[in-house]
Amino acid sequence: MKIAFFAVLHPIRSGVANYCHNLLPKLKELVELDIFIDDYDTDDEAITSQFEVMNYLRFEERLGSRRYDAIIYELGNDAHYKFMYHYIFNFPGIVVLHDFNLHPSRASMLRASADEETYRRELEACVGPKGSEIARLVCAGEQFNALLNTFPMNEKVLRSSRAVIVHNPYVKRLVEKAAPETPAYLVNMGLPQPGRALGRGEARRRLNLPQSNFIVLNPGFVGPHRKPEVVIDGFAQFVKKHPKSMLIFTGEPDPRVDLPQMVSARGLSNTVRLEHYVRDEVFHAYIAAADVVLNLRTNAIRETSATMLTAMSLGRPVIATRLAHNCYLPAGVCLFVEHSPTEANDLAVRLEELWSNPKRGEAIGKAARAYVRENHSLGQAAQGYKAVIDAVVSQPKKGTRRPRTLGERLPWLAEEKARLVEEMSAPEHGKLIGEVLEEAMSDLGLGK
Repeated sequence: MKIAFFAVLHPIRSGVANYCHNLLPKLKELVELDIFIDDYDTDDEAITSQFEVMNYLRFEERLGSRRYDAIIYELGNDAHYKFMYHYIFNFPGIVVLHDFNLHPSRASMLRASADEETYRRELEACVGPKGSEIARLVCAGEQFNALLNTFPMNEKVLRSSRAVIVHNPYVKRLVEKAAPETPAYLVNMGLPQPGRALGRGEARRRLNLPQSNFIVLNPGFVGPHRKPEVVIDGFAQFVKKHPKSMLIFTGEPDPRVDLPQMVSARGLSNTVRLEHYVRDEVFHAYIAAADVVLNLRTNAIRETSATMLTAMSLGRPVIATRLAHNCYLPAGVCLFVEHSPTEANDLAVRLEELWSNPKRGEAIGKAARAYVRENHSLGQAAQGYKAVIDAVVSQPKKGTRRPRTLGERLPWLAEEKARLVEEMSAPEHGKLIGEVLEEAMSDLGLGK
């Protein structure tokens, strides 16, 4: 069985690049793969030694001779995936949806290329006529974050696809609601099973970290949705009582996040260490060196966190924000704090619990390691992909969807027109923004 596989690979600094690095050799045992990437040279020798890795511009040329049985697109919310969209819309395949919300990156890439008309049309294809007004508001900078985080702008992707793979049950339900005609499949994220774990002392020696400090690790890309201010504020409360503590960030910072300023403003320069992106072996060493790993997030993107699962696989206790898309985790494998205005205080309390009761942290880490070993192996993930491929290949191919005719849309347009006329007659247009947000929250099952 021949599969075209659209991916991001190293040196792209991405969790999905790490994921593809680990998954592809295992999937190769089950299907034949050609890999297509954006216009760069990968330095991932483990992949180039086993696969033909090609520029995506060669795909249509190869399509004629290779007769692929299916196409897989590993898609996330980042500009690195821009090259995939044309093919997703015109060559329907299996989309692996790493982030449910694609709107922030999709809006950014279209607006950066001065293609606001395509942005407007694509939003309309996703949410109907109100997409035009949403696009206008976003381009004007009005209600910017609220609109980007409320409308996931994934409907066209989902409806264009032959199938969608997701990594947690909550996102599967959202996909089924957004595109009921597209089959959605749950395949747990696969991780390499750790070999001999580094001991805490050995890891700290390698990284030149103090042996006696209580070390809190915040790994991964540091964007606003990772709540860096909450992390720093919670740690600031904790370190007042426990000055022999240290907070370490390991991850590329978002340009919108000024971590050095946040740290210095709170007088924490001597207790917070800022690292940038680190490759896997160093990343694993930092996890091994930590007493606790943090995974605080907003619900904006609704992604499954590979960094959280990796920390769990290495037996470290994790403190995470309780969100709908991680509530599937069984009791006892991590600690939660609530997504609320008191989250920084709650984080300080959780840190205190683990500092005062090391055996509890060890028990959580042990349960977490067992859970990941049982549910998140690379072999399980590869078998899950193969099952989806088999299901898709057995079904008729899905062509690019044609737009609905005016006759098909008239009944709905009449209702929409009446509603918009009423809304737009209100003083100013603030009401429209409110209605748009309320409707979207309801559509996603996030409100009444």
